[in-house]
Amino acid sequence: MKKTLRALVPVLLLLAVTGCAGSEPRGGKPLVPMPDHVPKGPVYDSADEVVAALERAGLPCKVIRQPRESTAACTTVIDGTTVENRIQVLNTTDFTRDEVGDSIDSMRGRGTTVVAAGNWFIAVLPNWEARYPVRVAEALDAVVLPPPYPLPDIPEKPAYATVGALADAMEEKGFCLGREEVDEKTVSCGTRLPEKDPAACSGRSSLQLYDSARERDDAIRLTIRNGRVASRIVTARNWTAEFCDTAQARRVADAFGAAFIDRRIQEEPSG
Repeated sequence: MKKTLRALVPVLLLLAVTGCAGSEPRGGKPLVPMPDHVPKGPVYDSADEVVAALERAGLPCKVIRQPRESTAACTTVIDGTTVENRIQVLNTTDFTRDEVGDSIDSMRGRGTTVVAAGNWFIAVLPNWEARYPVRVAEALDAVVLPPPYPLPDIPEKPAYATVGALADAMEEKGFCLGREEVDEKTVSCGTRLPEKDPAACSGRSSLQLYDSARERDDAIRLTIRNGRVASRIVTARNWTAEFCDTAQARRVADAFGAAFIDRRIQEEPSG
């Protein structure tokens, strides 16, 4: 018999997985399949293989717990911070891709950001810091799956062929001062600081271009996931512009007919 994946989901506590399953719905609910953009590889046979892959990628990870061959917790250092990776590997004999996806979906529904590929997934703690799972995903050729926070309707226009064209439009309307190209999809702009408390803002905004709505939405949700930073985001079809000042972000949204998102996750998750 196959094993129930949702039993191990609560914040990836590395618990035993027991019960009966299959491809049939559990509890009257159908399985939530793995998102299409999650890579089908690499496939690993054990948590130790994931730890070894992290080391090969320049993120040596010291194992601190390993209750069984398929689960482990290890710590690595990212940007000077000790980060814990809680690893779960599901063997391909007992678990289908959709069963792995169903487990991941349940974790995300509880507010957990997951790094995933192949037949394995990781919760990277502290889980509210977006940069840590991003770094782990890059090291393992995986993707980051943030919690599915609801987003407002995002208009299809305006859209831009390049981030430079977006910056030009922002510059024309007086919202991008002293632009700096970060990479081919990112531009940093100077902004007018808020009159009441200029020290509260960095004086910069970030413009970002995306290849798909899914990529855009995941990036927005990762920004929202960072519970220590207020998210003031203006967005339309294939771009976002992030500001430190709420009033300015609203002005930009009005000027471009774009969506405005201002949300803070008040509570820090326990896992």
